[in-house]
Amino acid sequence: MMLRARRRGMFKRQYEITSADEALTSLIGGRRESCEFSLSDTDFRIERDGRKRFLLHSPDGRVATAERQTGREWAIKATTGNLKLVKPSIWRSGWEVRQRGTRKGEIRHDGAFKRTYTADMPADVPPPVAVFALYVVLVIFERAAAAAAGG
Repeated sequence: MMLRARRRGMFKRQYEITSADEALTSLIGGRRESCEFSLSDTDFRIERDGRKRFLLHSPDGRVATAERQTGREWAIKATTGNLKLVKPSIWRSGWEVRQRGTRKGEIRHDGAFKRTYTADMPADVPPPVAVFALYVVLVIFERAAAAAAGG
């Protein structure tokens, strides 16, 4: 599944998410790196739990968690299966998406002067979990940009 995120606005955390050039959802940012989105008439909420953990909730309860293992690795545990987000090199900005130790995709910023991001996700990852993984990497990119800007 190929997802593309386009940031809207400079100061708000709001992203339009598309798949196959069709609108999929909007991530509407809230306080403390949280956000909300809807897929197939189901509302989801992502909330930060400390600096090293994010939770994905649906109306039926928790769907997934993302927890930082190291500065270059996050583990995503979902009811549908587990993923790892791994930054293979400090020289590359992209994050690899791994399943069972094998590289299955990548999430990357499309360029220093662009406000778009691309996520190549494994086909068997449900859309809510794919959007969640993308959001975690978007927050990592935001944190890095804020640190580089001195803020």
